[in-house]
Amino acid sequence: MITRVEEGEAVVQGDEVVRALLTAMATLEDLVAVGHDSHSALSTLEDIAHELGRMDSGEHRRFIEVLERIAAEEPGRAAWIRGIPNALGLDH
Repeated sequence: MITRVEEGEAVVQGDEVVRALLTAMATLEDLVAVGHDSHSALSTLEDIAHELGRMDSGEHRRFIEVLERIAAEEPGRAAWIRGIPNALGLDH
């Protein structure tokens, strides 16, 4: 659902939430990689995966659509963004 238009572009409801989730996940992945409180960071990533795994098929489809939109806007992180569902085990 389109909620507003910014500078000629439609902004779809939920994009901001997914952007916030991506920011949090990137930070947690960095913490796991450097070993700083990696157990807690990994546990949090698993909790995120669990919660997202509870989406019904429509919610899952919309989540993937938002990820695709964001990936198209951020080519430098596009592969990482598109890999999120697989990394969280949501592609089964």
